Amino acid sequence: MLKLAFIFLKIGFLSFGGGWAIVGILKNELVTGGFLSPEEFSQAVSIAQMTPGPVAINLATYTGYKFFGLIGAVLNTLAFLGAPILVITTAIFLRKYVKLQRVRLMKALEGATTTLLIVTLLSLLSSVQNPVLILLSAAAFVCSFFKVHPLFIIFGCGVIGAILGF
Repeated sequence: MLKLAFIFLKIGFLSFGGGWAIVGILKNELVTGGFLSPEEFSQAVSIAQMTPGPVAINLATYTGYKFFGLIGAVLNTLAFLGAPILVITTAIFLRKYVKLQRVRLMKALEGATTTLLIVTLLSLLSSVQNPVLILLSAAAFVCSFFKVHPLFIIFGCGVIGAILGF
């Protein structure tokens, strides 16, 4: 249980950019760590998407619950949230009590976030074998560039998937 919680604590320190930016890292840690198979990870991501809240926190809660019940879910969630809370508390303390020159951290981390999102995309695409699903994903991606509302994209993909029998 502590090994799984440590994975989420470690990832919590690297989770700049939101849940989707680190899904690739989560996949690597959970699959190579032997906690989930690639298929189980894809299913866990699907479940995490359907529940309210960030995907990464939902994955932490889900995997903790799957293996260790309620205690595991709470421990994983707290481990994942502990790192950002510690960083934010430290930043507030430093800003309030120590005179530091302002650093544009957000600009510095944009490249890292973009890279993490690309790694996540490639990681998730590697588990999809059906060319129709790849084309459907590409079409959804293109629609997002034309400012199509995400609900229409999700609903459209769902209808097409239901028609095609996925």
